[in-house]
Amino acid sequence: MIGKEAAGCHDRGRTAVGAAELASFGGTDLDDQRSIEELARRAADVVGGHWWRSAGGPPVIVVAAREDGRSSTARWSSRPTFDRCVEIRLARGQRDIATLAHELAHCLAGIEHGHGERFRAAEIDVLTVLAGEAQGQSLAACFDSFALAIGPQTWSAPGAVVGDTFVLRRRGAWWGAQDHPIG
Repeated sequence: MIGKEAAGCHDRGRTAVGAAELASFGGTDLDDQRSIEELARRAADVVGGHWWRSAGGPPVIVVAAREDGRSSTARWSSRPTFDRCVEIRLARGQRDIATLAHELAHCLAGIEHGHGERFRAAEIDVLTVLAGEAQGQSLAACFDSFALAIGPQTWSAPGAVVGDTFVLRRRGAWWGAQDHPIG
């Protein structure tokens, strides 16, 4: 769910994105309920990492939504101590890695982008960082099966260290030094 900035705008693709997410990780451990503290730590690991900072992602805090909150949100914080920070509010029943990835994707893509192509590219990359390449590829395949286009990355792809070799992820594949076209 997105914050006030896009309120009143028709958010094309929201329902289809939810269906693709359910197909990709509904019933998996990504859907298991977790504590706010654990989810805040996981978000801090992503947001504090080199990839997020180099991608231009904003500072983020994770808090519990109000008791009567029915859905999770990402919006610019109105708290004076968190100026220019996005506040993710996780609703009861949605405190899981899948929802955290979804809300972090709003932060990376830009809250104003709703659930469009840019958001979907961000969600794949955030999920890859949080849960691994297989989960990111699964979500990309589900977006494809629901005919949901994935926008271009305007940020660097997430990287990983495998053994003693750094590899860069490009959409759908990992590239190591041995795969470099010049190398």
